Amino acid sequence: MTDRASNAGNKAISKPAWHHMNASPATRQATSRQRRRALWTCIGIAAGTLLLLPLAAVMGPRVPAFLPSYQTATVIAYVIITYLIFAHYRATRALDLLFVGGACFYCAGIFLLQFLALPDVFLSHGSLLGGEQTAIWLWFLWHAGLALGILAYAASNWRYPALMYSYSQRLAHWLMAAVAAALLASVALVTVFHAYLPRLDDNGDFRRLASSGAGPLLQCMTGLAFLVLWQATRFRAVLHVWLGVALVALLCDNAITMAGGSQFSVGWYAGSYNALASATLLLLIYLREMNQVYLKTVQDARLLALNNAMLEVRMDQVRLDDLTGLPGRSLFLELAETLRSRDLASRQAVALLFIDLDGFKRVNDDLGHDRGDTVLVEVAAALRSVLRDSDIAGRVGGDEFVVCLAAPAAAAKATATAVAGRIVSRVAAIGDGIGCSIGIALCQAESLEWDAALRQADAAMYQAKRQGKSRFTVYGHALLDEVA
Repeated sequence: MTDRASNAGNKAISKPAWHHMNASPATRQATSRQRRRALWTCIGIAAGTLLLLPLAAVMGPRVPAFLPSYQTATVIAYVIITYLIFAHYRATRALDLLFVGGACFYCAGIFLLQFLALPDVFLSHGSLLGGEQTAIWLWFLWHAGLALGILAYAASNWRYPALMYSYSQRLAHWLMAAVAAALLASVALVTVFHAYLPRLDDNGDFRRLASSGAGPLLQCMTGLAFLVLWQATRFRAVLHVWLGVALVALLCDNAITMAGGSQFSVGWYAGSYNALASATLLLLIYLREMNQVYLKTVQDARLLALNNAMLEVRMDQVRLDDLTGLPGRSLFLELAETLRSRDLASRQAVALLFIDLDGFKRVNDDLGHDRGDTVLVEVAAALRSVLRDSDIAGRVGGDEFVVCLAAPAAAAKATATAVAGRIVSRVAAIGDGIGCSIGIALCQAESLEWDAALRQADAAMYQAKRQGKSRFTVYGHALLDEVA
């Protein structure tokens, strides 16, 4: 390999793996249809939120099973999407995915903690974790964590792509350590220091979310994440598009939850559905992409199998004699070996017939090569006409042909000589003084060696020629006077 080729190869290897992962939702170009679908999803979420805003503070029915169901579904969604994104990272080593995966992992942990901190769910009075403000602050933290994770993902694509791939392994460890540290700090904040947290929840009334500035701060972080994502990616890839939809759902969740102001209000229910939509959108898009990749893999496997079959046919065609269509030497031996292997169990004998034309040189010299080619084609047709479906014929030289057949050991000689007699007669019928001499080698299938068998059949064929041509003989036996 030249130095230039080596350098080109090194450059190709140094490119980030995700450039070549066209099946990945993080790099696959979003189609116009996908963008329209995402846009209509955003419009539906925003329109539903705006329609419910006037009713947000109205108290809805108190459904005790709603909270456990909602928390469980959301935790499961974030756990699965975390697994899928980290699996995607392991396959592509695209470090920016760790920001999204880390954010989803953080959200799954926070949601699980919030489940334990919900009052009157596991205990009749109080909660398993923290105090009065623990649940509302965990709500704040998971919204902030997801928004900041997507913001970091967008910023890494926008400002620091070279840095991300120059120190990918080291940064991956730092990112995972940062996510673990953030989760541990959040646990400490809502458990050890929960008494010092600003009061956002007064016995189910959390209107202080808006007045304290915590809610507006969340909206600013989420809106900033959306703007940076748009600036960095222009929503080119499938993942970019649906991260944008997830952020729109978060914005609507924050807005209507703050408008509802209390648990079990219409706004609270609507906000929970928006939060669940934000979590499940990423999950659904990854599951859909996995299904698309699976279908493409199946299609590619079928196409590969078809191409392999066509390649085998073409390879066999290449090994067929162009003039007669009979197998050449190598293909004939492969087919004959298949026949021998098939008949091993039944202990059959194998007969190899070596056929050399008599008078062929005179036909070429006197009548021309076109007539000689016609004779060869007619000989091939004669062989096909007298052979059984299980017998194999081939052309191994200019005017040399071979036949392989199997028969019970006791009848092998009789079968081979009968076939040879028919061949001699059919070739003689071609005319122009054409005939053939045939040598027959008889072998047991289990002890057959093709080179030795061919030499024996060839020797028997020359014996037939010495005895007057247009006849056949069996190797190791007296000459059989079968003349056309």
